[in-house]
Amino acid sequence: RLAETFTTMFPLWTVLSAVLALKAPSSLAWFTTAYFTGALALLMLSMGITLTVDDFKRVLTRPAPVGMGFVLCYGMMPLLALGIAKAFALPPPLTAGLVLVGCINGGQASNLCTYIARGDVALSV
Repeated sequence: RLAETFTTMFPLWTVLSAVLALKAPSSLAWFTTAYFTGALALLMLSMGITLTVDDFKRVLTRPAPVGMGFVLCYGMMPLLALGIAKAFALPPPLTAGLVLVGCINGGQASNLCTYIARGDVALSV
């Protein structure tokens, strides 16, 4: 019950952490890359253990949402990033960076948000 409540309050923890980082950056200086890597691994594990083989079998029976997600992630997002870069007349190096970031899916944060919203985590993964 405590873990579920803590997980459901993820948006609050995110906002509080962001405010702390903006107001007192030195207070988070201890959170180095090594800690970040460990925290990300823990988050990935926690999402993975909520899934079963049957979840993935069910997702494979619905190829349309998977295909749509793929096309939107690797088609629309880079094109949208390019459009934004052109609209703001960004120099070529920043345009390339924005398009590359546009090619990256939401990752673990989107999986966690899907879990909190009681969505289809297997489809999100």
